[in-house]
Amino acid sequence: MNVSNIVASIAKNTFREAIRNRVLHGIILMAFGLVLTSLLFGQLSVENDARVIRDMGMTFTNLVVVMVAIFSGVSLLHLEIQRKTIYTIVTKPVSRWSFILGKVLGLALTLAVVEIMVAVVLLGIILIRGDTLAVVHFQALVLIFAEGVLVAALATLFSSFSTPFLSGLFTLGLFILGRLREQIYEYADAIKVEFLPELLRAVGVVIPDLSLHRADIEIAYLVPLNWSYVAFTCSYSFFYAAVLVVLSSLIFSRRDFV
Repeated sequence: MNVSNIVASIAKNTFREAIRNRVLHGIILMAFGLVLTSLLFGQLSVENDARVIRDMGMTFTNLVVVMVAIFSGVSLLHLEIQRKTIYTIVTKPVSRWSFILGKVLGLALTLAVVEIMVAVVLLGIILIRGDTLAVVHFQALVLIFAEGVLVAALATLFSSFSTPFLSGLFTLGLFILGRLREQIYEYADAIKVEFLPELLRAVGVVIPDLSLHRADIEIAYLVPLNWSYVAFTCSYSFFYAAVLVVLSSLIFSRRDFV
């Protein structure tokens, strides 16, 4: 079996494990509930109910994709170790990097399926309400998926050497910092404490810029994004995820399971 077949097999098994997880089923049900809640908030709005629905709906979709990325990323690798199936894998001619890559690709496939399921409900509500589907809706979904893949890679990195709880905590913390990256730079420019501005700028360089994935204003007012911006953001996120996969593989290769 060549490397591509091994990676594809691991990705397929990862996807199956993720889809069968009952916690993931609960997250998906919660996602549907949140998207339907956006319809309620739209009804409560005196004006611009359609704008409220698509704005909150996309926000909830983004939240659910990130939750699935974190939960699945920190738990699936741990389950392999807990069930001792990892011992069977590492004794076979399967490289550690192909195992990690297969895991991340399987998580990416899981995120794509979950996002499509939630997006179908959201876009259906938008159409039922008489609003029109715009290009920015699909652009925002692409950005959400790219962000989810990056977050899943982050979760995989931490789970390669830490416990699920700490991995989830670290991933959530970096996600929040990534969303606040611009504010970190602004604070660094404003603060006058010695060495702290340089430290904050260094943190800003290392953490992923997840603010690139935000399109709140464009969604609210149906302003299309430039496709070159979408392509750049996705390329940035996938490249960052690839670096994380390499780091995860290096760390995971040093772990002794046999």
